[in-house]
Amino acid sequence: MNNKMKHMVLLLVFILVFAGCEKNQNKELVLYDFESESVFDDIHWKCHTLFSLSDQYAVHGKRSLKLEFYPSAYPGLSPKLKHRDWRGYHAFAFDVYNPGSKSIQLVLRIDDKKEALEYSERYNKSFEILPGANTLTIPLDSLRTSVTNRPLDLKKIYRFLVFMVNPKEKHVLYFDYFRLNYGDTIPNYELWGHHT
Repeated sequence: MNNKMKHMVLLLVFILVFAGCEKNQNKELVLYDFESESVFDDIHWKCHTLFSLSDQYAVHGKRSLKLEFYPSAYPGLSPKLKHRDWRGYHAFAFDVYNPGSKSIQLVLRIDDKKEALEYSERYNKSFEILPGANTLTIPLDSLRTSVTNRPLDLKKIYRFLVFMVNPKEKHVLYFDYFRLNYGDTIPNYELWGHHT
């Protein structure tokens, strides 16, 4: 093999390796990142919850979703889920910024059935949102129903909700970058928020 041929082979190998690295760096599916007001078409509006776009505390892009939770039973966020097949991904993640000085308890609910109204038939976990920036990362193999411990059917995730339970006063949180991640090195923050 002459020198020219060797250089061509090395260049091809370099391109293939580099392309593979680039692909691995972008292994995620962004569900919501709140860059335009059109996202409000995909959110179920609820009483006692006020939504608005904000240019503060954005993690992905230039905007975040500002949520104001008012005293009521279950104020929160319930987006219309378009991508319901979560197979092949390793984790569900999103970012929350708490501008207050106290921790806030936030509940994440995930259903794999439209009619799963019973607490026992859905994933339901409470997370502590510390003051400042938080990233919640939930490994998909940990998604089990609250009482029966049944693994959720990842090929038909019906919805997810993020809410507070009976807040006694108004709270404000900023949400961004709801996503599904690939990868084998995802940290396990199943039961708590990761404060960054």
